[in-house]
Amino acid sequence: MEASKQALGATGFWTASARGRESQRADRLLNDPWAQALAGEIGAAWLAQRTEESTIPIILRTRYFDDFLVRIATEDGIRQIVLVAAGLDTRAFRLRWPEGTRLFELDQPAVLNYKEEMLRSLGTQPACERYAIQKDLTESWQEALVDSGFAIQQRSGWLLEGFLFYLSNERIRQILDVVSRLAAAGSWLGCDVINSPTLTSPLTKNWVELQAREGAPWIGTLDEPEEYLASLGWRARLTQAGQADAHHERWVLPVIPTKMPNMPHNWFITAQKE
Repeated sequence: MEASKQALGATGFWTASARGRESQRADRLLNDPWAQALAGEIGAAWLAQRTEESTIPIILRTRYFDDFLVRIATEDGIRQIVLVAAGLDTRAFRLRWPEGTRLFELDQPAVLNYKEEMLRSLGTQPACERYAIQKDLTESWQEALVDSGFAIQQRSGWLLEGFLFYLSNERIRQILDVVSRLAAAGSWLGCDVINSPTLTSPLTKNWVELQAREGAPWIGTLDEPEEYLASLGWRARLTQAGQADAHHERWVLPVIPTKMPNMPHNWFITAQKE
């Protein structure tokens, strides 16, 4: 368990470093002025071993869910957002939120304490009402969320980004079940998952092996996410990096159909609770 926690913590530095490098581009797809500082030496060392092309999926995923959260807040009137396993995410600070938006960040105490200290030293202020909830996802966290002001009877937006593939299939389903019970009708969910062929396909072999060597192996999959989420009351839509809504003239690899069978998929999912 401790190794798993350390791996999840490390990935936050990695993704922050990717956001930091993207923010320096003239044609950037996002702007995170605090990402490089948050990434620190761990993130810088990881980024030094990565080509810019290798981090394109992270950037496209980040931008896709940036747009998703802004859309549900501004167009659909969602005023409470929950980032599960928030890591070093800075959306509370860098996105434009409508007045009255409450954003809840759930993660391990060590992760949130580090982020809090770093952002405070940078003089950063959130652009919404932000609540940091120090809870490991292996513990019961629902009560802490409600105690922090989350209203179960109100519609909400949930983001589970960049971590489900580090968890067992059973744990993925447990978390989705909890979220589904807390989300009122009309709520929204965003998450990314891989399917089981991703773990064995020659097309993804190098990346999967690299993740294992880095101490953060991909192990969790969901092969029929639309059907599974429907069983929990959600109407889901799938896309993936390289498709028209997640391309931004950056994707350099061949694009396979989103639901092509027996192929590796890393899906970006958005779903609304019925």
